[in-house]
Amino acid sequence: MGVRVVSAPWVLTGSRPAPVVADGAVALDGDVLLAVGPRAEVEARFGRGERLEAVLLPALVNAHVHLELSHLRGRVPGGEGLPAWIQRLVATRASTPEEDAAIEDAVAQLLRFGVAAVGEVTNGLGALPWLSRAGIAGTVFLEVFGFTAPRIERALERARQLAAAAPAAVPGLRLALSPHAVYSTHLPILAELLRAGPGSLHLAEDPAERRFCDESAGPFARMHRSLGVTELPRLGRSAVSVAAPFLRPESLAVHLVDLDDEDRGLLVAAGSTAVLCPRSNLHIGGRLADLPRLLSAGVPLAVGTDSLASTPSLSPLAELAVLSRAWPQLSPLRLLALAWNGAAVGAPGVGRLAPGSAPGLVAAPLDPDSARERPSFAPARWLLEEFGPAELPLTWLARHRPEPTA
Repeated sequence: MGVRVVSAPWVLTGSRPAPVVADGAVALDGDVLLAVGPRAEVEARFGRGERLEAVLLPALVNAHVHLELSHLRGRVPGGEGLPAWIQRLVATRASTPEEDAAIEDAVAQLLRFGVAAVGEVTNGLGALPWLSRAGIAGTVFLEVFGFTAPRIERALERARQLAAAAPAAVPGLRLALSPHAVYSTHLPILAELLRAGPGSLHLAEDPAERRFCDESAGPFARMHRSLGVTELPRLGRSAVSVAAPFLRPESLAVHLVDLDDEDRGLLVAAGSTAVLCPRSNLHIGGRLADLPRLLSAGVPLAVGTDSLASTPSLSPLAELAVLSRAWPQLSPLRLLALAWNGAAVGAPGVGRLAPGSAPGLVAAPLDPDSARERPSFAPARWLLEEFGPAELPLTWLARHRPEPTA
């Protein structure tokens, strides 16, 4: 096949010491990256190549998505907080048959937006075959629900049976049983699942979680009582304080809209990755996680879209555009790092252009005339302020290939 050389006005590498290379180039052997750097250096080693008027960048990560809810796109109104939205979601889902075509379209959308790895959260593994066919890496988190001991045992047995019967996934795509949330998964089983390995926990998504944990009151308590749960013990000061003893570095803490300083300290101590889903949070409750304080605290970060039931698309760049508008003082490259955290979902090769690996490489096409008219053009800022909000497709130059395991 031979070595392919591609040059472009800008290459984003996703890593130091040169996160942005002006007049850069890459050399590829199939999907494997041989070199990245200034065009003159790469072409001196590998010969002249094709020129693209584009920004080249590592493929992206969508660290929290519910693909099996894709058939509910635009059908679940928000704006009244998480408990009300959950009740609408459950009712709408019960009356709306799932569609394989909707999942297939959603996976195609992930590829269109340059996503090489995901944290897929599922109740029935419906997206697993589609992710495998598309060659998307990451982790499929099979959620286990049930707040009381009898209900969680039934749910856990069902989940184990589903996992045992699941078709084999492609290399780089793993399956893990996971709790759903502090308010919906029996605490001993939540602890067991998080301690056992990778997990994804909806956490501190709404102030109602804090009231449920601290007072055994509020809309989540009413929801449980409507289901026949009569004993609701006080769990702790906050949802984060309840979950923190069981969180691990391989755990994903998703949403984190309602935090205080003590909660942030607990997350730092756990080493878990915070996954932000800004457009979903705005749709459901009208609030964003406090990104500057999470950054200042040193919490590891990633970005997700949540499901099409609560967000208009599955584009990580569109999510980052919301964060960029909310906090324009933050470095665009620092924000892009949230969409390059492949390690968070078990795909450590995704998110940085490292020679010898196959991280996935995409191109964001430029309008050459408009780019030339702006001598101070900043590619990372352009991705977040223009390309991302327009939800334009990325062009694949090389696909992610996981490194062989011993």
